[in-house]
Order: sequence, then C-alpha cells, then structure tokens
Amino acid sequence: MIKTIKNLMMVLTLAIVGTSVNAVAQKLSFGYLSYNSILQNMPDYATAKERVKMLREQYDKEAEYNEDKFFKLYSEYIQGQKSFPEEIMLKRQKELQVAMEQGITFRKDAEKLLQQAEAELVKPLEQKLNNAIATVAKERKLSFVANTDQNAYPFINPEEGVDITQLVELVLAGKPLPVNEATPTNIQQVLSTPLNEAK
Repeated sequence: MIKTIKNLMMVLTLAIVGTSVNAVAQKLSFGYLSYNSILQNMPDYATAKERVKMLREQYDKEAEYNEDKFFKLYSEYIQGQKSFPEEIMLKRQKELQVAMEQGITFRKDAEKLLQQAEAELVKPLEQKLNNAIATVAKERKLSFVANTDQNAYPFINPEEGVDITQLVELVLAGKPLPVNEATPTNIQQVLSTPLNEAK
C-alpha cells in the first residue's frame, strides 16, 4: 500500500514537472540568423575590407623590397665568395642572416598588424549588428537568437524558431520594424509577412 502511494506520488510529481516544462517551452521563442552573412552584406563592411586590402598591398610591397634586398646580398655573396677575404665573407654571411631574419619578422609582424587593423575596422560594424539583433529580439520578445554560421544548427524547426534576418536588416537600414501583433500562436505569421506589406 505504501509502495503504491509512493509510486502514485512519483507519477503525479513527474506529471506536474512535465506540465511546467511544457508551459515554459510554449512560452519560449527564439530567433536565428547567419551572423556572418548579414555582417558581410553591410555596406560599410566592403569599405573596411577594401581598406585592409590596401594595407596588405602596402605591406606586400615592403616585404618584396626586403626580399629583393636579401637576394641582392645573396647574389653578391655568391659572386664574391671565392675572392673575398675571410673577414669580409663572415661580414657578408652576417648581413645575409640579418636580412633574412628581418624579412621573416616583417612578414609575421605585418600579418599581425593586418589582423588587428581588420578587427578594429570590423568591430564597430559588429557592435552595430549586435545592437540591431538585440533590438529585434526585445521587440519580438525572443528568449535568445541562435547564430547558424558554420552549420552550428543543422536543423531548426521553423514552427518554433523565427528567421529574423530581414528584421535585423530593416533595423540596420534605419527603417521601422513592422508592427508586432503576434501572439505565441501567430508570431511566425507576422514575422513572415513580406517587408513591402509591412511599410
């Protein structure tokens, strides 16, 4: 009898917990988008990439200059190695070593500087995009927004998650969001309304 009562209480507890979880799940709504796709479609992103490209070209020219200098020294070393006194040969070897190390160091430093420059140029764009995502998420009362980049979410049920790409792009363009008349049962319908109808 006591065992039966315990079993009954366990079943009731599981039923209550299950009901609570279902209630939370029904209230939970989320958005999703490809962060990189939106970022790379922002007009200022192309400008930032062009500036990085120009910097890379300048660094490449300097690196080529260093390499030409090294090969010139190397060529002179090869041509004179039979006729140069030992002291001059040692001096030339040291110059070659220094030139080679400078070239390698410059390449490494240039790559770091390019990465830093790109990060600094893209950072304000990422902040702008993050703010736009937050605006849409708060407006649509979304619990979170998932980033689908790198196949992080191979499948998202469109009846539960909402693609907020177009809404984020509206905010980035400085346009108002469509009026949200959504309830938990029809939010997908409102968010899937064509943008030209929402103006």
